[in-house]
Amino acid sequence: MMVAEQTELFEKSNDRELIKDVKHFFNRYFMRLVLKSGRSLASLQSPKYDGMPKAPGVSEDRDGKLVEAADCQEVVECALEAFQNMTSVSTLIVWRSLVKHDLDVQIAHDVGYRHSQYSDRKKAAMIEFNYAFAGRLQKRGLQNKHFDFDDYLYQPKSDF
Repeated sequence: MMVAEQTELFEKSNDRELIKDVKHFFNRYFMRLVLKSGRSLASLQSPKYDGMPKAPGVSEDRDGKLVEAADCQEVVECALEAFQNMTSVSTLIVWRSLVKHDLDVQIAHDVGYRHSQYSDRKKAAMIEFNYAFAGRLQKRGLQNKHFDFDDYLYQPKSDF
């Protein structure tokens, strides 16, 4: 009798690219987008999304920064909603490894996986995040094939 493998939703040849995109998003963009969105760092303690609107922070150039913050907040909310659409184990693995930067050894211990099991599960979790996040972005009309958010973080310098 054959042991049933986890259902493969993704093509193996594309997995590396998807994982690379997720790592790139968290390493390069996520925290900066959170900060520019006006969200509190304390709100990052849990990936739970409550759907309640948050009051914007007070700023000297409030009108000029509201649009920029709203754009960043859209992306951040998509990421948080993506966590809500994932399995709890995947959410825990991606959140703790890529947002909180906890050690993989500790995360594997906490979820009860051996090293090799955890490595495979972490890859699957990142792929799951990739698809959940892409779906949330697409639902809001934010197409982004490789999770490149430089446009939200860098404003072109004016010629004035």
